[in-house]
Amino acid sequence: MRGMSEFIREHNERIKQDAFDENLLSYHLQQIHFLQHERLIHLMVMLFVIFAALLFFSLFLFLNNIFFLVLFILLLVLTLCYVFHYFKLENTVIEWYFIYNEHILKNKQE
Repeated sequence: MRGMSEFIREHNERIKQDAFDENLLSYHLQQIHFLQHERLIHLMVMLFVIFAALLFFSLFLFLNNIFFLVLFILLLVLTLCYVFHYFKLENTVIEWYFIYNEHILKNKQE
């Protein structure tokens, strides 16, 4: 998400310089829409991986097969990675909301 932090920094600079025009606002809202869509997809995939991990764990408990335990551990690691990524993605979307709100408040004051 290094590219996103650069993009956020650029947007903040343009707000400070009063160079945040309607075209950039429209582009910003479009980017928020893309981020919301990506957030939804990642949430669905993360929930699927969690469900699969729980399924393999319950199969391990009922069948006592070590293969299911190995799959559970792999999916558990993947789940932790997804949670971390989703946390960063969620914070990025919230930061984009703040940028949008800051622009709207700044324009209302003028």
